[in-house]
Amino acid sequence: MAFKTVKAWAQSEDEGRSWLTFFRKVPSGTATIAGQWFDYSTAGGVPVPNYYASAPLTSARLEAEKGIYVPEQAPSKRFIKKSVLMSAAASVTGTTNQNQSLMLLDYLLYYPFVDLDAAGEEQVFDNTVGLNRYIDGKGVQIMVVTQAPTAGGGTFIIKYIDTNDIEQTTETIFCPAAQPAGALATSVRAAAGISPFVPLNINVKGVKRIVSVTVILSNGGLAAFVLVKPFQMVHVREESRRPTSSPTESFGDASETEQIRMRAGADEIKAGAFLGWIGCGVVGSLASAPLVGMLETVWEA
Repeated sequence: MAFKTVKAWAQSEDEGRSWLTFFRKVPSGTATIAGQWFDYSTAGGVPVPNYYASAPLTSARLEAEKGIYVPEQAPSKRFIKKSVLMSAAASVTGTTNQNQSLMLLDYLLYYPFVDLDAAGEEQVFDNTVGLNRYIDGKGVQIMVVTQAPTAGGGTFIIKYIDTNDIEQTTETIFCPAAQPAGALATSVRAAAGISPFVPLNINVKGVKRIVSVTVILSNGGLAAFVLVKPFQMVHVREESRRPTSSPTESFGDASETEQIRMRAGADEIKAGAFLGWIGCGVVGSLASAPLVGMLETVWEA
């Protein structure tokens, strides 16, 4: 962390070197599977939905201002100070989005419209555009986001370049049952055990770029393969809703996470960062359940 003292960190807000960004994301009404991760950047609301819409199989970057917006403060470095999150129920009786795990990501690069039906075909990616932050690949992960509903049950392998510029091939990656658009279509060794990120090979520290994808068993649908840098992980323990009878006051649990005071260290937001959340519905579907919250960032003097 660039701040030399905790006092300097605390004073950043008092001295006006802070920014609050508010967001509200609402997934579609199509049910997600309990335990399945969902990419909230694809959901409607504020900021606008991200559809990963660009040339198929060609690397592209997302525009920072279309994610959770944090203004540039060059040459000062920016850091995440606090997040406050609340998941609202889809209905007055809804409980399925409680105990939700959420992770904040910097979306670095994506390859859209990979055909998950093209069994036996190696789909080679165009890497004309590369990473412009975390260029050494350290800590960079791969997630697979469905761009259209899938049948599920497919398998595939990925070739990628690691931090040492060595080409690696993943073990067989499994897809869970049918997924709606926006769901993360990866599992660990079997159709169960859903993971947000593709498991990398042993001793691999991260990914610089993806070379190709080969579908082994058809999964149906289309997907974007996305390189991301994970930041903090938080939990929302309850959904916030109104009871069905009087009194009808709102209730529920808002999750607040503050760096330094509650967790060691602080995450720097690089120039050009596209920020967004992914979430895992542990109890049930996240369909139509709004995720609302605030992200506070600070910067050096």
